[in-house]
Amino acid sequence: MSLAIKITALIALAVVTASATRGGDVSEYYSAATFECCRNNGWDFVIVRSYCSYGGVDSNAPATLRQAAAAGLPYHDVYHFPCKSQSASEQVQADYDHVKGLFGMMWFDIETNPSPGCGWSSDKADNCAFLGSLISAGRNLGIHMGVYASAYMWSSIMGDCNVGADNGLSLWYAHYDGSQSFSDFSSFGGWSKPAMKQYGDSVGICNINADANWYP
Repeated sequence: MSLAIKITALIALAVVTASATRGGDVSEYYSAATFECCRNNGWDFVIVRSYCSYGGVDSNAPATLRQAAAAGLPYHDVYHFPCKSQSASEQVQADYDHVKGLFGMMWFDIETNPSPGCGWSSDKADNCAFLGSLISAGRNLGIHMGVYASAYMWSSIMGDCNVGADNGLSLWYAHYDGSQSFSDFSSFGGWSKPAMKQYGDSVGICNINADANWYP
């Protein structure tokens, strides 16, 4: 390989590396010191659970978001774990009121809900309609929204529903292959390309219990 080709390859690699954005999602409180450690280890964002699977706001979320901001993390989002038996509009309103002014995006977490009385219906069309109601409630509040799901969970819960993509919501998908790449992605839910990937269930830094996430 010529020197010129080597230099070109190195520059291309540097550009790809520089443009990659890494972070994690958490479901418990962490201090600014922990988030500063994460930032020093390459994080640019955190996604904090703001609404729990049992149908209530996460009491730790506001403080956790403030700690992330104090640590200098540029971006802080939240994720909302819906409770199917509750009013869509009331739970989105409660979540929004709880973390208003502290987050950028709210991601609706579409996966099996283990909490009694809050699980998804066996009727996938009904689940699709419920997600549509969550989205409508968020839009009425001016919330910037997205959807978190794996292809398997989406198919199991939502079937051939396209309500997220049809409403212009971004997709954050889960596939634990350890790769910071979208090369594994196959279209589902009407999304032809994702916005972000959860590529691992542990970031392995700073004693933080967080999933590993990436976007280009």
